[in-house]
Amino acid sequence: MKIVCCEKIDCAQRFSVVEFGRTRPAQPEPRKIVCPYCGHVTYEQTRGAFIVTALEVELMLLNNEE
Repeated sequence: MKIVCCEKIDCAQRFSVVEFGRTRPAQPEPRKIVCPYCGHVTYEQTRGAFIVTALEVELMLLNNEE
């Protein structure tokens, strides 16, 4: 799991992205990563797919303190 920040400046919320199935015997293809807060779409190459999840409030507060 990785934490990413929405690329849309008006949003800039952080959310988690989990990539799975990347070891499939297939050519990498661009797959959508959709911000769960504003719907902004970006693409990343993978052989698998992505699961995108909004962060829990507690986790967001903990990461902001760092």
